[in-house]
Amino acid sequence: MRALVISGMALIAATYGLARFGFGLFLPRFTDAFQIGPSVSGLIQSGSFLSFCLAAVMAARIAARPRLVVACAGTTATLGSMGIASAPSAIILAPSTILAGAGAGFATPGLVALVERNIPRQRRDSAGTIVNAGTGAGIVAAGILLLLTSSQWRLGWLAIAALASLATIATLRSDRAADEPPDPPQRASILAPLRLALVAAGLAGASSAAIWTFGRTVMVDSRTEGETYSIIAWMVLGAFGVLGAIAGRLAHAMSLRAAWMLTASAMAASAIVLAAAPAAPLASYASVAVFGATYTAVCGLLIVWASRVVPGHAAQGTAALFIALATAQAFGAALIGVILGSTSPLVAFGIAAAVGFLAVLPATRRATESPATSHHGFS
Repeated sequence: MRALVISGMALIAATYGLARFGFGLFLPRFTDAFQIGPSVSGLIQSGSFLSFCLAAVMAARIAARPRLVVACAGTTATLGSMGIASAPSAIILAPSTILAGAGAGFATPGLVALVERNIPRQRRDSAGTIVNAGTGAGIVAAGILLLLTSSQWRLGWLAIAALASLATIATLRSDRAADEPPDPPQRASILAPLRLALVAAGLAGASSAAIWTFGRTVMVDSRTEGETYSIIAWMVLGAFGVLGAIAGRLAHAMSLRAAWMLTASAMAASAIVLAAAPAAPLASYASVAVFGATYTAVCGLLIVWASRVVPGHAAQGTAALFIALATAQAFGAALIGVILGSTSPLVAFGIAAAVGFLAVLPATRRATESPATSHHGFS
């Protein structure tokens, strides 16, 4: 069990924290190397979002073969990162970034399925949320790579490719079960019990887009040394993101309902604090630390939510919830960007926070959509 958790966490770190979120951290280097402007970089990021969603859809369809799903995660992240490392122009950078982003879409559903079939039921929630916390570790690693490689950013992306490949191999080696495809359920039978979770995931995702997309920009613009200041902040975010591994324990200790309400509301509040005092190190670093921990916890609780409401089909359920999260992030980023163009960061981030607080509401209803929820839902 320990080997699967460690290797799975490393795979999440490589696919999410590095291959997916690394683009934003390295964007200033890409801008200098390829002379790309905000519109082009925005299109590339949109393409990465699309590939994440398409990969998650594909992962849900082949969820009965989790080894294949994990292999797809590692392959796309590795090849995409290698493409970025060797890109001679933006024409190669763009599809490579999009391909790298697909790795995250495959990774979570595949790992949820491996955890479900390799780890005893009483330990699955904890194991799944620990694996999910790899995102934070990956963000820290991305910041370290950025600081170490400086202008030699291509070496950093070669290191990302190597980590993705090694983590994939280690994860597959730690799987002790064999693929035995069950009869696939109808999609509606999975989505209907998850309707409250889908709404909650969408609202939380839209709210989180404020910090994920514009948090660094707000911090960079607030200080003359904003670039280094914001990189360190993102490393703080990643370091505290690892704390999201306690999401499974929270769900058991407090109930899933209480854990969701606490983490979703704290994540929303962090946006207001950052926008109110982006130049103040104590306030801004505290806000991104809270955001990192609560965002990772929110994602971990979505995994727990899916595993309890649609037991036996947690991979498909998780894929659906993460698609809702990512889709809402894209819409949220676009809307917040428009608002930022005509008003202050505090107003824009305040609106994002309000949406985040609304994400608490679906959890106030007792989940009764599945027979499993009477024992494993929000009680």
